[in-house]
Amino acid sequence: MNYKTAILTTMTLLCIGNAVAEESAETPAASDWQVILQLDNDLFAGSDRDYTNGIRVGIVQEFSLESDKGQRLNKRLRGGAKKIQERLQSIRLDDDDNLRFARGFGLTQLIFTPEDPNQLSSPEGERPYAGWLGLEYSLHVKADDLVNSLTVSVGTTGDASLAQPAQNWVHRNISGSPIFQGWDSQVPSELTVNINFDHKQRFRRLSKSISRHNGLEIDGYYETGVAVGNFRSDAYVGSLARIGYRLPSGFSTPRVQLGSYGHQLFSNKKDYGNKFSGFAFAGLRASAVLHDITLDGPVFRNFDTGVESEPLVGELIYGLGLRYRKIDLLFSQTVRSDEFAGQTENQKFGSFMLRFQSGWR
Repeated sequence: MNYKTAILTTMTLLCIGNAVAEESAETPAASDWQVILQLDNDLFAGSDRDYTNGIRVGIVQEFSLESDKGQRLNKRLRGGAKKIQERLQSIRLDDDDNLRFARGFGLTQLIFTPEDPNQLSSPEGERPYAGWLGLEYSLHVKADDLVNSLTVSVGTTGDASLAQPAQNWVHRNISGSPIFQGWDSQVPSELTVNINFDHKQRFRRLSKSISRHNGLEIDGYYETGVAVGNFRSDAYVGSLARIGYRLPSGFSTPRVQLGSYGHQLFSNKKDYGNKFSGFAFAGLRASAVLHDITLDGPVFRNFDTGVESEPLVGELIYGLGLRYRKIDLLFSQTVRSDEFAGQTENQKFGSFMLRFQSGWR
C-alpha cells in the first residue's frame, strides 16, 4: 500500500486548494463531529519544569462517502489522482478503495518553564520560559489502511500567548504550586506559521495475526511526518500498538501534538457501536529537530535563549483507554529524552484526553 502515499498526500493538497473550498458551502446531513479535549501536565508525573502544560480544544468532522458531498469530493480527488498517474505510470489507485475525509479545527496553548520558580530568568542549564497560543486547521484523507494529514497552524509566542496568566491562575486556584517569577525573560512575541504533514500506515498483518477470542484484539500503525515553519521544523518516525477488549476504530494518543488529532483513522476498522471497549497502548517516536522556537528562539528577532536544542529526540508513550457509547477517556505517560544540551533529567509528563462523538454510525 506504500505506493498510495504520494497520491493521497497530493490529494490532500488538492483538497485544501480546490475541492474542499468549493464544496464547503454545503454541510452533509450524515457528518460526524468529534469534540476533543486534551491536557498535558508534568504534575501528573511528579514534576513542574520544562514542558509543563499543554491544552487543546479540537473539533473533527468526518465525511462519509455515502453522502453526496463525499461522492463529489471523491470524484474530484480521483480526477486529480488520474492526472498525477499520467506522470507517474507505476502508481495505481484502485477503484474500490474506500476513501474518506475529515477536517479538524483546534485551539492550543503550550507552556514551558525552568525548574526553579524563584529566579527572575532561567538559570543556566534549565529550559527558557516560553509560551505558544495558536489555531490549527487540519485535513485528513483516509484509505483502508492508511491516512495522510495536513495541518496548518498559526499562532504566537510571547505575552500574547497568555502563558503567564494561565499558569498563574492554575497555580493559585488549582495546584497550589509556586508562582514562577521569571516570565519577563520569556521567548518574545513572534507570529508563527507551521505546516505539518503526517502519514500513518496500519500494521495489517499484526491485526490479522492474533486470533480473536471474546473480543480480545491487537492492532497498531507506524507513522512518518515532517513539520516546516518558524515554530518548529522537524521530521519524525514512530509507531503505536494497542491490545484490548473490542478495540475502538479511533486511534488516539492523549498528548497534545501539533499536526496530530485523535479520530477514526482507517476506513475498514470494525466499530463496536455503543459497546464497552478497554485497552492498553504503547508507542515510540524519534524526531530530528532543525528548529524549535521555544529552545532556539525566534527566527525574525535576535534573542538568546541560553540553551541549544538537541538535534535528535526520542519519546516513549504508554497508557490506558476506555470507550463507552460516544465517549472516550484516555490517560498516558510520556518519557522524552533530552531536548537541549545540559538538560539534567528526561522530561516526563502525563496526559488526559476526553473525546465525545456525535452521530456515530
